[in-house]
Amino acid sequence: MKDPIKYAPGEWGELAREWRRSLEADNKSVRTVVIYLGVVYQAGAWAMAQDEQYGPTETLRGYMKKVLDATSAGNAHNHFRTLRTFFNWLVNEEEIDRSPMDRMKAPEYEPPPVPILHVEKMSLLVASCSGKDFADRRDEAILRLLWASAGRRAEVAGLLLESVDQDYDEVEVFGKGRKLRRIPYGAKTGRAIGRYLRARRRHPQAALPALWLGSTGQGGLTDEGIRAIVERRAKQAGIGHVHPHMFRHAFAHYWQLDGGNENDLMRIMGWKSREMLNRYGASAAVARAHKSARALAIGDRV
Repeated sequence: MKDPIKYAPGEWGELAREWRRSLEADNKSVRTVVIYLGVVYQAGAWAMAQDEQYGPTETLRGYMKKVLDATSAGNAHNHFRTLRTFFNWLVNEEEIDRSPMDRMKAPEYEPPPVPILHVEKMSLLVASCSGKDFADRRDEAILRLLWASAGRRAEVAGLLLESVDQDYDEVEVFGKGRKLRRIPYGAKTGRAIGRYLRARRRHPQAALPALWLGSTGQGGLTDEGIRAIVERRAKQAGIGHVHPHMFRHAFAHYWQLDGGNENDLMRIMGWKSREMLNRYGASAAVARAHKSARALAIGDRV
């Protein structure tokens, strides 16, 4: 198989190869490694083509301006974060004394809000699976588990039969960084999973280890299969476009809206950085602020 990663000429490429080994040793996903090294390749190729009189910081500022002019603030922001991580790694490896990114500011960028999948729309999604055939049982269990666990699409798709603990109503997912974590789910989700498992026992491919099976004998569902189920059920429910990641944003929103502990939320979601607390549920931050304002009732204290 052809290696999807390109390397810039000279020292940029040599160091990028070493960084790749480090990223892989840290259990970064293949997709993450490809994205990170792609940015370093672009920056390195551009930097090597510049006049030698420019120092690293000025060269990087020029590169960031190029990305901003040619693409978008969001893309430039991602490039900045990747390059900052790369140069911090070089500092930790004692290849350089100080990161040239230390003297640079990230491009201003406000990520667009992700629409929240509200309870009312989730109810319509579940109602679209009201039948009793195999696909209905499976799809309701998948939708309820996405809603109740906030699992990533790939995490839910990758579940095995042995991943489900019906005694404790928990699933064990294989998350980013190849790390396992257990996530609880509620009684309604447990009931939907139980109904699906009973239907699954009669499936021609019931001996397969994958939890979710296709309806027509194609084996276990992929993460693209999960996406297709969500989109198809949303169309049936007449609620517009819905994608699996909206379930995670909704989970974070309702958790924070109801005053859930932030550290607990990080564990459930599989986050290591508190930055994610601000990113997820941000599209509904106004609703949370209004709820707090009403609860505090500062205007009624006089």
